[in-house]
Formats: sequence, structure tokens, C-alpha cells
Amino acid sequence: MFHTLTNVQDGDAVPLQQNIDNQNGDFRVGLRQITFTVGWYNVKTVQSLSWRRSTGDPTETAGTLYIPTGLYSFNQLNRRIKRARIDLSLSVEPFDGLLTLRIRVGWEVTFTDNLLSLLGLDDGLHGRWTDSGQYSGDRVVNFAGTRALKVHLGQLSTTGNFVNGAPSTLLATVAVARYVNVGDTITLRFEQPEFKRLRHENISESKISIRDDIGRTLNNNNQSISVVLEFQQNDLCRS
Repeated sequence: MFHTLTNVQDGDAVPLQQNIDNQNGDFRVGLRQITFTVGWYNVKTVQSLSWRRSTGDPTETAGTLYIPTGLYSFNQLNRRIKRARIDLSLSVEPFDGLLTLRIRVGWEVTFTDNLLSLLGLDDGLHGRWTDSGQYSGDRVVNFAGTRALKVHLGQLSTTGNFVNGAPSTLLATVAVARYVNVGDTITLRFEQPEFKRLRHENISESKISIRDDIGRTLNNNNQSISVVLEFQQNDLCRS
């Protein structure tokens, strides 16, 4: 038995087309398919970096580059900066993933918080101007954004379903490609899903919630997520 649930990104309960009488605990459920339109951002609000001459009027900037909200790779962000012809360069060391920032003599720059975080730069740089010179990142550059979708089903039995030792409604973890663009629509089908027990009750609805790889409810910015659930009846799973 298959049930297709559309637009589950809001976490609302969705009525099933056919009730499932699971008072005896005969049914299990697995994730057969998920389709999602990418809506998560690693730049969540408009960010910017500004530059000015070191010897000029400290109240004046030579320019500001605004970075709109979106899902960026390091290369995409770096290309924007290069096109703006700012007197700085960014590079990532392949062996340790740390950024090198070089600011040309006679210039200084300032970054907003979200950019500092993506680039792995010292948070102490926030709100102040960084003078010319070479700087190394303090943390690995992290543009990966959401690495996995964790699909939770409210009707799962938490008896025997544990994650890190705690009862859980986690139905499946779906790894996603690291390099995807906002607006991409992806369908993943699982030929051998893991089937988990449902609560012992008459089930008339399903409540799906989608979380990111660190357990936060996914903000998909109104982009759709749909799932196909497969229900199997199996006398051997009675408890």
C-alpha cells in the first residue's frame, strides 16, 4: 500500500486516502520516495562586504558588494567578488580547507557575519575594518549547507526505534548532493527502504516533518517537498 503526501514541508498533518487499522501492530512503514525542490540557503539574509582606502576618510567607503540570499558554493561567491574588482583575493588550501585572505596594500575591508561564518574567518573581524595583509581562516570553509534531510513521521512507534539511544520518530535520513542550486528539483527513490513500526492505533493521517542534518526544522522557503510512504502488513512485527 502506497500513500503519496505532497507539500509536507510545513509539517502539517495530512489525511490518508485510506485509514490503516493498526491496533494490533501489524503494519510497518518505509520511505519509498522523496521529491524536494531546494529552498535552503547558506546565505540566509542579504550580506555584504565593503572596502575603502586605508589612508582615506574613515567615514567613507569606496564601495560595497551586496550578496543576495541564496545557496552558494565558494567558487560562486569568489566569482562575484572578483567581478566587483575589490582589492582582495580569496583562496582555499586543498589540504586543510582553510581560507587565505589577502588584502592589497593601501586598502581595508569589512565583512558581515554570515560571510565570516561561511569563509571560516575569525568572528572577531565582525564590525571592524581589516587592514591590508594576509590572513588565514580559523575554521574550515563551510559552504555545504544542508547535507541531509531527516524525515520524521509522527505516527511512528518510538518503541524499538531509537536514535543515539533516545526514542525517535525518525523514519529515514536522506543524503543530498553537496553541490545543488536553489530551485533544483530532485527525486530520490529507495528500492529497499527500512521499514519501521507504526503506533498501535487507527491511523487516519500522517504528519511528516523534515529536519536538516543537525536536527533543526528545515526552512525550505516555501519550496515543495513530497514523499511516497509504503505501508506493509506483517504478522511477524506484532508486539
